[in-house]
Amino acid sequence: MAWADKKDARYHASEIQVPKGRVLDEKFWLQWGDNPEPSMREKIVFVSIDDLGRVGPSTFNVKLVCDALGVSYSLINHHFGNRDELIAEAVIRAYSNYVEILWAAARAAKRTPEARLRAWLEASLEWSRDFSGLGALLNYPTASLDVTYLIREKWEPILNDWGELNLARLLRLVKDYRAGTVSDQIVEIGNVPRVNLLADAKATMAMASVGWALLGLAVWGAGKHLPSGNVPEAKAREKIARKYHLDNIMQLAKGKIVLED
Repeated sequence: MAWADKKDARYHASEIQVPKGRVLDEKFWLQWGDNPEPSMREKIVFVSIDDLGRVGPSTFNVKLVCDALGVSYSLINHHFGNRDELIAEAVIRAYSNYVEILWAAARAAKRTPEARLRAWLEASLEWSRDFSGLGALLNYPTASLDVTYLIREKWEPILNDWGELNLARLLRLVKDYRAGTVSDQIVEIGNVPRVNLLADAKATMAMASVGWALLGLAVWGAGKHLPSGNVPEAKAREKIARKYHLDNIMQLAKGKIVLED
């Protein structure tokens, strides 16, 4: 790629980071919490989550966040230390939000074990599509080794708590689906019934298979697999293949696989 092309690519990425139609109003802030007018520090984190979701950590330009909020770049150093510290905190906040969005989707679904599990799966795919830049870092820590180091140094216990909660909730949904029941068991940070949830080894293995199978589809849908994302034959059958794969994931939860001619 010629130097001029690189410059144009970076300019285009900056346009993607800050969508023209975005309005930083109460509706925007309430996506991330229950305060319609958060502190400026919180606003910086929330705008960074929104921006990182589109462009990822390598292209993310923190000055564009400051411009969007009309504040000095010096506030980044004041509140966070540096750009990478801000990204690390934004990743943690984004992941905790992701975990709660998935559970809210399951709880809002029709009160059947199948509907709840499928809603959880669909919500995960939707988030991965809308926040593909964050998914790249969460799923592939080498996307930014500096940020990964900061997360592991400062935020790893919190991230692990949220990760455990997400797996526990998915396991709860899988066990319900296998049993044909809906459980009202409360699963929250600090109240994860590990012994009870892990008692069923087959359900635990099924949950792992569901998570791994879903990750492949999430990565595909989030960034469009670079080598084959624009292959006409693949694009033509993408919707059908997506449904087929989700149906297979549901069967994985049951311990079965769909095989058709």
